[in-house]
Amino acid sequence: MYIFIGLTYVLSSLHIALALINIIVGIISQSRESVWMAYSISPLWSGFFFALCGAIGMICARQKGLYVILCYVATSVVTLVVDCVNIQLLRLGLVNIMTDGQAYMKEQKDRLLFVGLIISLIECLTCLLSISVGIRLSFDAANSKFRKKEGAFFVQVLSEKDIVVVSKPPSSSSRQSGSIRESFQSFARSST
Repeated sequence: MYIFIGLTYVLSSLHIALALINIIVGIISQSRESVWMAYSISPLWSGFFFALCGAIGMICARQKGLYVILCYVATSVVTLVVDCVNIQLLRLGLVNIMTDGQAYMKEQKDRLLFVGLIISLIECLTCLLSISVGIRLSFDAANSKFRKKEGAFFVQVLSEKDIVVVSKPPSSSSRQSGSIRESFQSFARSST
């Protein structure tokens, strides 16, 4: 189970690294264009989603709460959808679309678009891994595997009025003696 926590840290770091690279590609691509085009600006806004997913993943790995884990899974799904839109917009930058509906490849292809496409494909795979790891973490959190031990004592209830605080967990012999005590106390009450 703690392997998945470590994997969440790695995937979140990868989300953040890809976000930074994608934002830098978007800034450079936008500065080269004279007009704001959808394919040149899409790495910027998709990079912010990548960073958000990575930040929530870091919080998820630290807190290990069920709601934070589910938020991480939901953010990974949204980031995957945003990344698919980003890929489609980057593909538009590689072609010239004519008025009659035909598309032709551009003669001069921008290398930044290919870098953006590669980053987006890696981010798609990272999102899919994040979703699967997040689902596993939510299963572990729902089964209370991340709860901390409550200390060195526990409370044992012998009857309605008898409560004992014990410093060690009960062994099988103390459980038997507890049941003997309960039966003896119930016998004593019924006889009086």
